[in-house]
Amino acid sequence: MKKKKQKQQQRKQTGQQTSLAQKKQQTEQQTRLVQKQQTGQRKQSLRQSESQMPKRQKRDWRAYLYNCPYLLLITLTTLAVMFISDEIGISAAVRDTQMFVSRSYAKMPGEQGVLEADVHSSMLEDNGKTSDIENLNKVGNEDVVKNGKDTADIGKTDEIQTNVAAGIGDGSEAESFDEETEVKAGNAGIRKDNSDDLQNDDRHQSEHGGLKNGVETEDVPKGVTDFEFYEPVQIESRYYKDAGKVALTTVYPYTKENTSYFDNAAFLGDSRTLGISDYAGLENTDFYCDSGMTIFRILEDEVTYQKTGSKVRMTEVLQTKQYGKIYIMLGMNELGYGDTEMYLDQYQQVLQQIREWQPEAVIYIMANLHVSREKNNMETEFNNININDKNAASASLANGTDVFYLDVNPVFTDEEGYLKSELTFDGVHLYAKHYDAWREFLLEHAVDLPKSQISEAEQRTDTGSGIGKAAQENP
Repeated sequence: MKKKKQKQQQRKQTGQQTSLAQKKQQTEQQTRLVQKQQTGQRKQSLRQSESQMPKRQKRDWRAYLYNCPYLLLITLTTLAVMFISDEIGISAAVRDTQMFVSRSYAKMPGEQGVLEADVHSSMLEDNGKTSDIENLNKVGNEDVVKNGKDTADIGKTDEIQTNVAAGIGDGSEAESFDEETEVKAGNAGIRKDNSDDLQNDDRHQSEHGGLKNGVETEDVPKGVTDFEFYEPVQIESRYYKDAGKVALTTVYPYTKENTSYFDNAAFLGDSRTLGISDYAGLENTDFYCDSGMTIFRILEDEVTYQKTGSKVRMTEVLQTKQYGKIYIMLGMNELGYGDTEMYLDQYQQVLQQIREWQPEAVIYIMANLHVSREKNNMETEFNNININDKNAASASLANGTDVFYLDVNPVFTDEEGYLKSELTFDGVHLYAKHYDAWREFLLEHAVDLPKSQISEAEQRTDTGSGIGKAAQENP
């Protein structure tokens, strides 16, 4: 009986254990199922949240903008200012970018030769470095290198044509034309006689009265730079426009001097200034010039000092040596670099800097020489209208007291303003023998400042003030 009872108890215990194991297994299965369901729910919720997130962000941004109307007003106002303002807006940024690109491009080696031939080397090949002037009296023929290569004339020095020589001899301009003559599109503008009288010529319309840096006194003469006006033509170019005026030599009581006047003078310029250096017979004068030189580079890059052939920096030269006269002729290589406004702004800065370093010097702004009819190209920027635009801009900087504008064009141009073909071998540069006429023109237009005016120049603290004012009144 006992055995029977023990077996029953064992079976009962085994059944209980089996039941407990089954319950445990069921519980674990239920737990795993619940966990699986919870995980699925969390993933689904996360996916829903992610899908709804962009909509919620977009909705939040719209609500934020809607609730902050001042932000929208500020944004619209800022955009309007950027489009309208010339100082801080888009136009200012474009102007600054153009200035940077223009200056950078103008400094690139090999790019400046577009407007100027390598005349200096050609002249030296034919005439010899040490005897350029002597050769002018030895050789009687005017030669032009075949196959398109430019050379200088090495013929015997003689007078230009009778009308040119007459214009130089009496100190007046070489050409005189009727006021009512029409200006044809593509020319340089009809020229008039420019009297060396302090009174304004009635035929000329003065654009400004000639400004002076010092205190005006009755004993100090004051020059006037006149402009001859005409009906401008429409120009489609971002580099220049037709100024509708031709700048004339500053009217002033000039004196006639000899070549010793240039002994304490400095000439700054490009290849045409280089021609004056080689063929005008001014051996005691300092010339700082290079083919391809520009107003943007003259105080920044090295320039050739023609007496030694060495490269110098004008920033150092003009601070260590004092000159009585400084002649500047730059602008031909800027015809296609930037616009006239940029050219004028840079010219003004250069003049102000030179005035600071050279307080006693008389500064002459020399007009850029016109090109011939064959070289005048209205399809490009290389034409006389563009040259006139640059000349008129630089002439506005003359104040008639210590800064003067000299235009030699009437000596070498025809009645339509073109450089006479018989005076040039490439339509841009003169034959060597004709630089004598240029020298005589400069000697006929010499300025000797009164001592009182020199004292005023020394005492000026606002350097270049007259220059800056003249430029502002003649944009």
